[in-house]
Amino acid sequence: MVVLDVDLVFLVVLLIILAIVVYIELRFMRTRNREYLDKAIDKDDAYNNIATTKAIASVLRQKGKDTHEAELVIIQAEQAYNRGSFVSSKESAKKARDILINAPFIEMALGDAPKTEPESPSEEDHETVHEITKLEPNLIESRFIINSCRTHLEAEEACGKDIAQAKERLAQAEQCFAEKRYDEALKEGMRARRMMGESSPGISEPKMETPRIKIPKPERKCAKCGIGVPPEDLYCRKCGTSVGVQRTCSHCQTDVSADDVFCPKCGRPI
Repeated sequence: MVVLDVDLVFLVVLLIILAIVVYIELRFMRTRNREYLDKAIDKDDAYNNIATTKAIASVLRQKGKDTHEAELVIIQAEQAYNRGSFVSSKESAKKARDILINAPFIEMALGDAPKTEPESPSEEDHETVHEITKLEPNLIESRFIINSCRTHLEAEEACGKDIAQAKERLAQAEQCFAEKRYDEALKEGMRARRMMGESSPGISEPKMETPRIKIPKPERKCAKCGIGVPPEDLYCRKCGTSVGVQRTCSHCQTDVSADDVFCPKCGRPI
């Protein structure tokens, strides 16, 4: 008689139970979990569709569109959502969005508003535009140059300057302007302006003078007591020692010896 090992039997039974659990998981539990996940996704989609559609309806209502029919469909979608019919709720929300896309304006439903015709421009506007388009080239420029030259000419004449030629040019410019030859009037006015010499003379820069540095005369000292001795003294005022006459350069005040003919510092004759 064969004696079975207890551990071996326990292991076999455990494997059989594990196989049964795996089969049940694959057969039933996973399918149920998938259905639960699909239902949760449908619930979220339905909620998002309803919220989005209500926001669109609110915006269109503020812009003056008729959203009454779409709002009724949105109410049906909310009721289906509360019952748990999430697929039906999504379809109702989609239907409401389609209605909102084609929603008419409230003013159009009540009737077309009276159209206002644009105002026709007045006769004064026509005349103003006509006058502006009739302006010829150099008309304003030549008038400005002539007036400027006339003012400057009066000022030059008051100063007693000879402006006969400038007067002739200005007279020719005025004649050309009167004959509506504005290009020639501008040229003559510019010539008269140049003759009067309107350009201001240049201002010369001030010359910078080089500062002259005065070199102090070296102080004479007594060789015995070391006290300072003025250049005109021949003896020390303290000890009476003879200091002699010290020759200096008249230009740079440098001490020079008795044999020097030129200053050893600046090179000038002593």
